[in-house]
Amino acid sequence: MRKRIIGLPLLLLSGLTQAQTETPDSPEISALPFSRCFSHVPLVVESDDEQTNGPISVTADVLDATRDGKIIYQGQVEVEQGARKFNADYVELEQLSRDVVATGNINFTDGTISVNNTQRLTGNLNTKDTDLLQADYQFHGEPGRGQAQKVSLRNHTQDVELQGASYTTCPPNGEVWKLKASSVKVEQDEVFGEAWNAVLWLGKVPIFYFPYLKFPVKDERQSGFLFPTFDFGRHNGTDISLPYYWNIAENYDATFTPRYMEKRGTMAQLEFRYLPVAGQSGTLYGEYLSSDKERISTGLADDARWLVNWRHNSQFDAAGHWRANVDYTKVAAEDYFYFTDFSPPVGQLVENQLMQSFRGGYYDTDWQVTTEMRDYQILRSEVSTQPFQLAPSVALASYKGFGAFDLGLDAEVTQFKNDADDVYEATRVHIEPKLVYSVVNHPGAQLTADVGAYYTHYEQDIPQQLGDYYNNQSAYGQGFTTDSLKNSADRLLPRARLNGTLVFDRETQWFEQDFVQTLEPQFQYLYVPFKDQDHIGLYDTTTLRQDYYSLFSDRRFAGLDRISDANQITGGFTSRIYDAESVERLRLAIAQSYNFTSPRVRLYPNDEPSETKRSFLTFEGDLNIDGQWFLHSEAQQDTRNHRLSGANLTLEYNNQGKLAQIGFRHLNQNYFPDASLTEDLNQLGGTFSWPLNPSWHVIGGYYRDIELNRNIDSLLGLRYDSCCWALSLTWEQALTENYQNGRYTPLQETLIGLRFELKGFSSFGAGNGDFKAGTNLLPYYRPFNLNN
Repeated sequence: MRKRIIGLPLLLLSGLTQAQTETPDSPEISALPFSRCFSHVPLVVESDDEQTNGPISVTADVLDATRDGKIIYQGQVEVEQGARKFNADYVELEQLSRDVVATGNINFTDGTISVNNTQRLTGNLNTKDTDLLQADYQFHGEPGRGQAQKVSLRNHTQDVELQGASYTTCPPNGEVWKLKASSVKVEQDEVFGEAWNAVLWLGKVPIFYFPYLKFPVKDERQSGFLFPTFDFGRHNGTDISLPYYWNIAENYDATFTPRYMEKRGTMAQLEFRYLPVAGQSGTLYGEYLSSDKERISTGLADDARWLVNWRHNSQFDAAGHWRANVDYTKVAAEDYFYFTDFSPPVGQLVENQLMQSFRGGYYDTDWQVTTEMRDYQILRSEVSTQPFQLAPSVALASYKGFGAFDLGLDAEVTQFKNDADDVYEATRVHIEPKLVYSVVNHPGAQLTADVGAYYTHYEQDIPQQLGDYYNNQSAYGQGFTTDSLKNSADRLLPRARLNGTLVFDRETQWFEQDFVQTLEPQFQYLYVPFKDQDHIGLYDTTTLRQDYYSLFSDRRFAGLDRISDANQITGGFTSRIYDAESVERLRLAIAQSYNFTSPRVRLYPNDEPSETKRSFLTFEGDLNIDGQWFLHSEAQQDTRNHRLSGANLTLEYNNQGKLAQIGFRHLNQNYFPDASLTEDLNQLGGTFSWPLNPSWHVIGGYYRDIELNRNIDSLLGLRYDSCCWALSLTWEQALTENYQNGRYTPLQETLIGLRFELKGFSSFGAGNGDFKAGTNLLPYYRPFNLNN
């Protein structure tokens, strides 16, 4: 566990280049050529103690010895001792005291730093104390460099003191920024050096003043201030954070951050990290704002705003059998816009739900037992229902092979709780044994038969009156009644399945190239008898999306509250094409199920009975054209009503950092009731990330709802990247929601981001600093399933 102070990294001599500050991963944009940015940077020259304390050799054009014990070297003087060496026009050596004075064109190096253009060097060969005036220095192996009016090396060059020093990572003749300090002191035996009166300059303009700084000279943790961060945005105004790092112990540390937001107030942030014993690690994180000025100005309640987060991972034995983890995030009650306003670095927010989960169990090769307690915090004011809590759930999963037979058992006990008074609750016990027999198992042919059963017992707590969301009195209700739900319910269903696959392949040629094509027919027969389940509430179950793979499963619903009856056969074909290097270039798959009797099990009691005997005809295809161009498509066709229920198509170009993707998505509202669609969904959009040259990079994205004729999100960003600084400008117009008078209305919001980055120091501005695909700024999804 490491977290080090970031400060003024000036003149890290004699191996101090290993103590550079840690910086986050930089965006994956087109890298500038090394020869352009770092051609002036010499390589590190390693040396050992024997070389450093070895003999000294001196060469010069002229050598004079005086009567008073001086030796004078003149003309191209070179002094060398291991990796340490210096050149000068004139060197004077006192033989008794071993004092040295050098002038004229002095160049000094010790393998980790070079110092040149000095006016005068004075030193002693015994103590190795050295003073250099008007020095330019350059680190070896990294771009840091600068100037100093005076450089003093003491204690065999272990202690360094500079007067009138500067530092920058910019190449010569391109100093966009630099740090200047009146005095810098470095002791290599200490963890930190010190700097006084440090000023950050942009060009010829001073930007920020540090009266005192401590900076790292070793890869060790120590308490101190971290670099401040600066942001300027429309929502919070000027936003400044100044973290303080506290190195409590070897296995504990904390970071306290006061965060000043011009439009809101001052927030306190605290992160505590711990490693109590081997196999245990965790983080406690919290934020607290006692009063939000922005809320007060808009007439909202002046309540404290806060967030707590706990993440913990445990491994209780060396083999890793016993494990547990915690992921808990919570904000203040009814603080629906906390993540929008403050963008905290923690928490899993999915569909406006914050998850709080405690999990643990025993994990073995053939079986595992796990338990979980889970709850959610809903960050939507108009949602009248709460998801069910797992309080708790205990699950067993086991699978063991016995030659041609495999025996499996899945079981769980779950208690479902709900904070509302008008919602049913339950304790559910589920046991699912199965026996699988491999009838045929050859490289080109597989046939398996498995039999099993589902047994589920419910103990349900039914309220005297159900809420509108659950009863059959409202148009949007699920259709339950207090009479139809049973306090105690049992469900026992046997299951039988037969699944087979054949693989045929042939060698062929197209466009004078060799390929291998496969044809892989697959079929399945599934039988599950019907049993009425309308008297069982819905706790964790919804309709399973139909695609190629779901058609070959044994479930029509995701979850255990509904087990669909089935007397069906499923057939499908997959064809693949491999090139001569065994790269999969094409995959096409099509499948459909046929029910001998229409499934009678319904998700909701008020659902109309299904008369459909055929599933959607599902199709999936992936194409790798040349390693740069890719095509992906999916479609589900209702062959009974001759309607397309859903489809998507994606075309992508991806080559050496150049990425462009365009896609279309369609959903028919009649087939996706859970999506709450009022119209068919037809969306067109795409993203691109494109380096124009080594310095300029452009990104963009555009998504539009064709059916509603409105933009969902538009993004355009431009970045200039130099050797020591970068500038990013982004423009985004996003469809957000405005909450007013108790309801959410769509709102187009325009955001402009400008961020200035000083490489090797810090960055400040407004907007997201990431500038690549696959981030919040530019989401990216790779849909392809080819085996490459």
